[in-house]
Amino acid sequence: MTTIIRTTTGVMTAFCLMLFISMLGACATVEDLRPGTGSVITIEGKTYEQIWKAAVKATNKNLTIVYNNKQRGEIRAEAAAKIASWGEVVGVFISPTTPKAAKYTVEVVSQTRSKLQLTGQNWERSILASIQVDLGL
Repeated sequence: MTTIIRTTTGVMTAFCLMLFISMLGACATVEDLRPGTGSVITIEGKTYEQIWKAAVKATNKNLTIVYNNKQRGEIRAEAAAKIASWGEVVGVFISPTTPKAAKYTVEVVSQTRSKLQLTGQNWERSILASIQVDLGL
């Protein structure tokens, strides 16, 4: 009887360890964010400086900016973990980065921190809407 309990306990311990390791590998970070999978808007009649300021302001409303590079047109932010969520990571990508282009694209990519996470907020629409309001669009 003791042998069966030890074997079962060992199997359960191994299973829990493998599950924990797989969950760690499924975590998203701000470095993982890339343009091409988010929501996009096109903006005309505004300068890069105006769009950059609006994007920083919109992102900073509910998120913590952990990286920004104006020359590359990148803002990376995160939302803290909550009771029902492990948090989210968000990237804002603006192109082109030239001062007075005819039009600009702003893309927001929002991901839950864990691929196994069932809850969490998608920040794409709210950030893009805030940018548009700030720019008077």
